[in-house]
Amino acid sequence: MGCGPGQLTRRIAAERPGLSVVGLDLSADMIRQAKRAGRLPNLEFREGTPVSAGFSEEFDFAIAVLSFHHWEDPAGELAVLHSALKTGGRLWIYESDPEASDEDLRADHAPLWGWLRIPPSLERYLSRGHGFTRREIEEVVRPAVSRTPFRTFGTRRTGSTFRIELEKL
Repeated sequence: MGCGPGQLTRRIAAERPGLSVVGLDLSADMIRQAKRAGRLPNLEFREGTPVSAGFSEEFDFAIAVLSFHHWEDPAGELAVLHSALKTGGRLWIYESDPEASDEDLRADHAPLWGWLRIPPSLERYLSRGHGFTRREIEEVVRPAVSRTPFRTFGTRRTGSTFRIELEKL
């Protein structure tokens, strides 16, 4: 969900040729960029949202990376994603932690051009309004999930990123 120019989606499809992979993004420009990189037999890109795509019990796994904070109707989109998953299917939502330490930011972000690093203060400035703090996960995300058919809710933090884990029971 929110595949952007398709780099991660394409990498998953290339490394796992036995999987059928679908990249979905609301932006027509992102989908055009994703399609420009060439075709893989197990990869499809679609323009739209979970609501407009009309998926029904098609997927074992779904992932949203750094896009959930943009969703206008998180509970509605999550409910639709729930119906898109097969029983036992999982949804992982990755979001950055705006309160991450400088050390975690440095560890998670590789240097540019082999040596140049973006200072953590500039990374924070560029990503303002993105991601969720631990408190926001509890006060905003968890209540949104509770209004959906998902009955599991887990979070893991790795470096400067949270992974929110949901499962269709």
